[in-house]
Amino acid sequence: MIVDQLSSLADDLAALEPWQQTGAEVREVIVAVQRTRTALDATMSRLVGCADQMGLAKDDGAASTTAWLSAAANMTKGAASKLVGLSKGTGCEATRQAWGRGELSTDQAAVIIKAVEALPDWVDEQPRADAETHLIALAGEHDLEGLQRLAHRVLEVIDPDGYDEHLGEQLRQEEERARVRTRFAMARRGDGTNRGVFVLGDTDGDVLRAAIEGIIAPRRNGAAAESFGMGADDWAALPRDQKMGHAFAELVNHLPTDALPVSGGLAATVAVTIDADNLATGTGTATNTSGTTMSATKAQRMACNAHLVALLLDGDSHVIDHGTTRRLYDRHQRLILATRDGGCVFPRCDRPPAWCEAHHLDFWAEGGPTDLDNAALLCHFHHHLVHEGQWTARMAHDGIVEVIPPPHVDPDQTPQRHSRFTRQHPRAG
Repeated sequence: MIVDQLSSLADDLAALEPWQQTGAEVREVIVAVQRTRTALDATMSRLVGCADQMGLAKDDGAASTTAWLSAAANMTKGAASKLVGLSKGTGCEATRQAWGRGELSTDQAAVIIKAVEALPDWVDEQPRADAETHLIALAGEHDLEGLQRLAHRVLEVIDPDGYDEHLGEQLRQEEERARVRTRFAMARRGDGTNRGVFVLGDTDGDVLRAAIEGIIAPRRNGAAAESFGMGADDWAALPRDQKMGHAFAELVNHLPTDALPVSGGLAATVAVTIDADNLATGTGTATNTSGTTMSATKAQRMACNAHLVALLLDGDSHVIDHGTTRRLYDRHQRLILATRDGGCVFPRCDRPPAWCEAHHLDFWAEGGPTDLDNAALLCHFHHHLVHEGQWTARMAHDGIVEVIPPPHVDPDQTPQRHSRFTRQHPRAG
C-alpha cells in the first residue's frame, strides 16, 4: 500500500541523525532528499489533477481546488496554487516524467512548462518538443535564474531569424500592460511612519533597484553607516530589507538623482545596449545592465532620459572599447563592464553590477593594464576568492570571462562561465 510505504519513509527520515554522517554523506543525503522531495511534488501534482477532475474540492465544501489543497495539506495557498497550475494541461510529458523521477526540481519544471506553453501557436509539435528537450538539457547545466533567462529566449532556437522581431512585439505588448497596471499608493500609519505599495514595469523597477543597491553596496558600508548615524558593525548586521528601506529613504531625500552617492560609478545610471538598426527603426529588442530585455520602442523612449546611457552595438555585438593607464577603472569603463558582464561573472552568483568591483584579470601589481580586455566584474566575496589564488579568472578567446576552479573542486580544472553568457544555437535541420 502506497500510504504505508510513504509512512515508513517518513519514519526513516525522522530517525536520521545528520551529526552521525561524514561530510561526504551529508552532501549525498541532501541531494537524495531533494530528488525525493521533487518526485513527491510531481506525484502530489498528479494527485491534485485527479482530485480536480473528481470534484473533491466541491464535495468537501471548498471554493476551489487550491483552497482545498491548502487546507488538506497544511500548505500556503501560493504553494498549493503552484501545484494545481502544474497539474493542468496535457503537454510537456518529457518534462513531467523527468520531474517525476526527481531529475528536475519543481521550480525547473515550472519554468520549462511555462516557456513551452508560451510558444506561439504557429510553432508545430516537433519544434515544440525540440524546445522542451533543449530546456531539459539546460536545466542540468544552469541554476534556476540561468534557466529562466534561457527559457525566455527558447524561441530563438526554433526561429533565429524571426525571433527578435517576434520577441520585440511580445515585449511591447507586455510593457503596455505594465503601463496600465502601474500604481503607487502610500498612507500615514499614525506612528510616525508611512506604508506604501507600488507596481512598476521591469525596466522602471531596474532603475529604482540600481539606485537603491548602489547606496547599500558592501563597499559603501562605512559611508552608509555614517550617513545613517550608525556604527559600522550595527549597519552591517541589519537585514537586507531594512538596509533597502534606509536606502530608499535616502534616495527620496537626494532627488534629483545626480546628487546620489556613487558606488563604483554606477549609482542610478542604467545602460541599455541596442543594435543601431533597431534603435533607428524601433523594431526588435534591447537589453539593460540588469539583464532585462525590452522592446526597441521602449529603449527609444528611455534614450530621452538623462540618466540612461545608450550603448550601440556593432554587427558582432561589441561595444567600442577604450583603454587607460590608470589604476582604477573610470565611470565609462564601469558602465561598459556592467553592460558586458551583467554582474558578477562568477558562475551562479547573482550580485548585480552595482555590488561588483572591477577586477584586473592580470593583476595590476604584476603589470596588468587598466583596460576592458583585462577587466571583469566580481562581487566583493568572489573578488577576494580570486585574489586568494586558488580560483582564477581569464578572458577567453571569444571575449567571455571564464573562471577556473582549483583541483580540489574539479581535478580537470574545466573553465566555467556564468549562465548569462550561454548562447543558444538553432536546432540542426
